[in-house]
Amino acid sequence: MPLSKQDAIESIHSMHVLIERIFNGKHTEQDLPLLIEYFSDHFEMVGAAGKRFSLADVKGLFSNNQGKMPDLKIEIYDEQILMQSEQSIVLTYTEKHTKESGVLVRRSCALIEEIQGKMQWSYLQETFLP
Repeated sequence: MPLSKQDAIESIHSMHVLIERIFNGKHTEQDLPLLIEYFSDHFEMVGAAGKRFSLADVKGLFSNNQGKMPDLKIEIYDEQILMQSEQSIVLTYTEKHTKESGVLVRRSCALIEEIQGKMQWSYLQETFLP
């Protein structure tokens, strides 16, 4: 069964709800493991500043920054499917981080794959927007 476009878009939103909760300290004990389940074992990310992150790096990033951005608000919008096959979807979206210290906006491109019957993120590329 092909991956659902709607499920892929919903995963962007549900994942970022967890990220916001973890970073602002309003998370539960289950939120970090739930977030990590979104990522495939071979997940790789290139952050907006150009740094590459493995899954282990991403786990560390979330673990080490729990509660460190109490005023963080994340908005996701302008989601677009670029390509879809039976077992993968490539999509883009805009992500806005608002804190008292300012606003950062980035455009992201993600590869989501069906791996052993489960929808998982395999790749993420972020670019800062002006």
